[in-house]
Amino acid sequence: MTIKNLSFVLLTALSLILVGCENDDTSGDTYADIIMQVSENVVYKPVWGSDAPVEHMLVKEPSDTEWQPLVMGSIEGFEYVQGHAYELKVRKTTLANPPQDGMNCTYRLLEVISDTQPDTPVAPEDWPEEAKFKLKMVQLKPFMDLDTPLAAPFDFLTFRIFDNKDEYTPFGYPEFLQYYDSIVVSSPVMPDTYCVYRKKTSEGSTSEEFMSQWSSYFFEKNDFQIVLKGYKDGEVKYESKIEQVMRERDFLGIDWTKGGVTLANPQTNAIYCVLDTRYEFLLTDTQQRNNTSFVKIGVANNINFTDAENLKRQEDGLRWLLTKYLGDKTAETIDNFKTLPEDASIVETYGNVTTRAALIHVKGDDLHEECYYIIAEPK
Repeated sequence: MTIKNLSFVLLTALSLILVGCENDDTSGDTYADIIMQVSENVVYKPVWGSDAPVEHMLVKEPSDTEWQPLVMGSIEGFEYVQGHAYELKVRKTTLANPPQDGMNCTYRLLEVISDTQPDTPVAPEDWPEEAKFKLKMVQLKPFMDLDTPLAAPFDFLTFRIFDNKDEYTPFGYPEFLQYYDSIVVSSPVMPDTYCVYRKKTSEGSTSEEFMSQWSSYFFEKNDFQIVLKGYKDGEVKYESKIEQVMRERDFLGIDWTKGGVTLANPQTNAIYCVLDTRYEFLLTDTQQRNNTSFVKIGVANNINFTDAENLKRQEDGLRWLLTKYLGDKTAETIDNFKTLPEDASIVETYGNVTTRAALIHVKGDDLHEECYYIIAEPK
């Protein structure tokens, strides 16, 4: 081998060693360079070992379908400015031996791909008083007919839009509408928007559509913000915000001890969220089997999907719901449950202190359509 070839081999080997050192830590840590989305909104929630609320960014990694809270300052080298939305390239290091009271991974900024400042509404003091509006939650219908002032996931909430004098116009068009082309409802923790007012101009004529009252279920278990934004010529001119308080019960809106039970003709309720339209859940009234209460939860089919797509959507939606509210899977079997059908085929089980739940798969036959559903019961 010539000296020139030997030098090339040594340089190549050295390069491989350096690359290997960069990707492989002697501690067993591993890393990956990922694209992360950072919302313009923040949330406040307690961290491990404390009841005091701490400021969190809302972020999405490539595998996330919804915003996840991340403690402010957790991305090394990144300075967050509230009100800005970011797309970042970060190095995510998964720790082989994470601290007991900390995260199992760390983040380091590699590149700010984009930094977007969202629409900024006109300062309230510069906007006419008669153009201002506000949103109020006016009715709560809890699942299981509970007597409570606090909303929970899968409860039915009704909202109304009032003018600056706290007056409500159930019919017709309040004065403040003349200042806007559209008024839209949104939330920083939900993926969709909902238009409650739209002005249309076509061939010299103008038409208006306005909903002074609207209702929705919600899938959130933590407090969240609802924002009402008024647009004119594509710009936000005014916005009003409320903080919707949410309190999870035993599971979703279910209280196994205080909630009512339907003894005959149980109804199936369509549970939809106007700000998160990925799934519509089908929740059957609380029933009893073997002297034990239970609920059944499914996912409504989408008429635009094939049977195979709807089946996958059912499985994904129910697994998302179970993971969001009950956390990690458990190792329970059909013998642990009191309300499952005898021929139930369990895919996975989940649970918390008060509730056990099973994801069930039903194979299709001449009488039954293939589907997935959840059975949840008290422990």
